[in-house]
Amino acid sequence: MQSYIRGVRGYGRDIKLFLLYNLLSNVGIGVFQLLYNLYLIQLDYDEAFIGQFQSISTLSMAGVALSIGVLVNRFGVWRTVSSGLLFFLVTSVLASVITNQWALLVMAGLSGAGTAFLFVPTMPFIVELTGRQERHGVAALAFSLNSLSMTVGSLIGGFGARGIGGVFSLDVPSAEAYRYTLIAGLLLAGFAILPLLAMSDERKRALPEDEQASGLPVTDTVAQAPRTIRRHMMVFIAIGGLMSLGAGAVFPFYNVFLESRGASSGQIGIIYAAAGLTAAFVGLFSPWVAHRVGSLKATVIIRLSPVPFYLLLMATPALPIAIVAHIFRTTSINMAWPIDSTYISEILPAKARASVFSFRSGAWNLGWSLSSLVAGYAIVRYGYNVSFAAYIVFMTLAMVLFYVYFTRSAAEEPRAATDIVEPIAATK
Repeated sequence: MQSYIRGVRGYGRDIKLFLLYNLLSNVGIGVFQLLYNLYLIQLDYDEAFIGQFQSISTLSMAGVALSIGVLVNRFGVWRTVSSGLLFFLVTSVLASVITNQWALLVMAGLSGAGTAFLFVPTMPFIVELTGRQERHGVAALAFSLNSLSMTVGSLIGGFGARGIGGVFSLDVPSAEAYRYTLIAGLLLAGFAILPLLAMSDERKRALPEDEQASGLPVTDTVAQAPRTIRRHMMVFIAIGGLMSLGAGAVFPFYNVFLESRGASSGQIGIIYAAAGLTAAFVGLFSPWVAHRVGSLKATVIIRLSPVPFYLLLMATPALPIAIVAHIFRTTSINMAWPIDSTYISEILPAKARASVFSFRSGAWNLGWSLSSLVAGYAIVRYGYNVSFAAYIVFMTLAMVLFYVYFTRSAAEEPRAATDIVEPIAATK
């Protein structure tokens, strides 16, 4: 950790500002993740409507995600992220004040489009800001800060409603208390524009370029045949789509599931916060894990780690098991995402990198949209076990494809994970 802290101190000013942006921007996502479904329940909507809302939102995210690679290559990642943040804030506020069913579904599409701008450009921004040796460490730290930011949002969502209800004499739970809490979280997230505005003029004008164009060393894998690059991209995108089919069946409804197990909104906030804090800390060690066992094995082990708990949850749907499952799932995402994202960024040229993250996010949101729509109706009719089973099956299929394909491919193991973690391993 001392080595990690020294590395952070050595980062350039724009990298530090980007990390601050990550810390601030995801507060709004954290509040919405915890509270918005509960807000819809207070408006007398059920899981079927929540499934529709999530489906439209993520379908919109998918459509926008497919275009973000083009926007990044055309206008630069800074302009894309800055304008996207403003769009997210405006549409999310509107989604918090509208109550009409059809208007809510329209806002689901608009707010989903805004959310895409917060998630999709993260890795392209990291690639643009960093060299190969520091990339994996910055990615791990950025995703850990995302979790920390969402943890703050979870705490605001879990306890802010009670505080706001006390100040304004509102019932808790109630739609009014939840609405004002959602807006408060979005106001905090709005401060994320400040570190973006403080970045250098050079960064604001920058467009994606390959490392060799900027004088940095480049691996032989970047010079691969176009057919190989396309194949790598297609498999990576397919893996994201498979994972989303499982995730979309469970996690849009998980706070409602916890509430059905007897947890209050404050307790759900603590559960989400505990998961976020655990993920933020443990995620810092993802470069070290990748160095120890290799990026491919590390990704598979980490992503499959929640599966036993969902199997147990199907047999015994107890609140303590549900809590542990959520913590493992949140932590697995935070650890695995920078590992596999860094892996693919190291074996693709610049414009292909921007495109693959855009298309993977599009596939993720498209799968999530379809899965959440079907799962919402399935949960109402059959219960939550069908959604837990979907997660287990599709995550397993995704990891089998990931490991088998990239083990057999001619792509070399990226050097970034090894380079960044050597000083950390030396201090152990």
